[in-house]
Amino acid sequence: MSLARDLIDAALAADLTQNELRVFLALFRQTLCYGKTADPLTLKRLATLTAIRKDRLAPAIAGVTDKGLFAAQPHPAFEFEYRIPADFLAAYPDGFFVPALPKNGEAFRFSGETSEKWEHTSIYLTPPNLTPTTTPPPEMPLPYPASFDEPERKSAARILDGLTPNHARDCLLLLATAMAAGKVKSPLGYLHQLAQAARNGTLDCSALQAHQQAAQHRTDTDRNARLRVLLEDIRGLDALFAHAGIPMDVMTAAKRAAWIAEYNTLRQEGFEQFD
Repeated sequence: MSLARDLIDAALAADLTQNELRVFLALFRQTLCYGKTADPLTLKRLATLTAIRKDRLAPAIAGVTDKGLFAAQPHPAFEFEYRIPADFLAAYPDGFFVPALPKNGEAFRFSGETSEKWEHTSIYLTPPNLTPTTTPPPEMPLPYPASFDEPERKSAARILDGLTPNHARDCLLLLATAMAAGKVKSPLGYLHQLAQAARNGTLDCSALQAHQQAAQHRTDTDRNARLRVLLEDIRGLDALFAHAGIPMDVMTAAKRAAWIAEYNTLRQEGFEQFD
């Protein structure tokens, strides 16, 4: 049994028009291929995915929903939410096989149990029931703007749903950069535009790269300045005791050793070196 095969079989039996087939494939991609049972989409986004003219898109969507392949309901932010009908999901109470790698690389399951038999001709070098010998690294939290409250974070998460972690992080960093520059009137609306650009492969990260380079330059300058201060303190201390002609006491020697350790650490990080 396979939910993907069930949906495809139903589509084949439905005698879809060319435009209806394009809508079905787009909704199949946005839901099952990402390990999701539903996905909110604007008509503009669906038109981009299907390459169907907007005046012909609504009849094609109606044809797919009328034939029971997907269900649609109004959505407050994305016009409509498209869902795999419940009668298809009823056969898979424990989850279903995702025909592509889902977002974040995690297998979709309603529970921890295996949902169906592995009836595939692919060769699996690692059996799915083996316990991993290493623990995967924890996922990095997304850098939501500090000004976002909990409802705004939830809305942002819905906007970013389906993006790769790297694309989602880039969108949030670009939003934070634009907010800091005072260029954003509606943060969630701006984030929606960034997410759409990421999905279309047109996200411009040049501003983010310039911001990161400027931040790195500031860090390099600060560390180089610290290197100079440490070097001057070490040389000044050595000159003081050499001029006095007395051995260095224990506390001063310990302080000098700490300065040298910090100085060597900064040099090893690849910053400016002093002799």
